[in-house]
Amino acid sequence: MYHVNGKAEVVHIRFSKRIRSLVKQIAQARGVDESDVIRHAVHEQLARLNFLSDDEKKALGVAVA
Repeated sequence: MYHVNGKAEVVHIRFSKRIRSLVKQIAQARGVDESDVIRHAVHEQLARLNFLSDDEKKALGVAVA
């Protein structure tokens, strides 16, 4: 789990049934929680939008420009 300042924050989000189903399928295939899939997707997007450092991008496996 990723933490900011050593603490995790809870966020409530809504998805369509289709997106929720896809997230669930991915989580089951990877053997992780749905929350892990969502966190990883958010981190990847933050990296692609250049909100993360190069080291953080490398840790996520996102190409560094």
